[in-house]
Amino acid sequence: MIKGIGTDIVKVSRMNFDIAKRILSESEFAKYQSFSSDARKQEFLAGRFAIKEAISKALSHIDFELSFNELEIKNNEFGQPYLICHKLNHYVFSLSISHESDYAIGFCIIEDANL
Repeated sequence: MIKGIGTDIVKVSRMNFDIAKRILSESEFAKYQSFSSDARKQEFLAGRFAIKEAISKALSHIDFELSFNELEIKNNEFGQPYLICHKLNHYVFSLSISHESDYAIGFCIIEDANL
């Protein structure tokens, strides 16, 4: 059963180092820092920001509060994003991140893991 749906769109040019420090987990921040170009850093950060906003919106009616840096987004061997957050193990998250020139979008569906 679907418990929540969320989506968000972010303008890549709005992303900066202060936002990165505030919303990225430690491992995400290390990956962000590893990129050599500022454009790639902004694109990565915009995708992470958009997906974390989408997750937050999908969780909004579930009465669960988390800071963005508690949500860690990884990618599997096919590039598909997935969530690591031990506080939310009782839910299944389906995530999607997409980039198109100046924008990044995140989409999230939350389902109950006990089905």
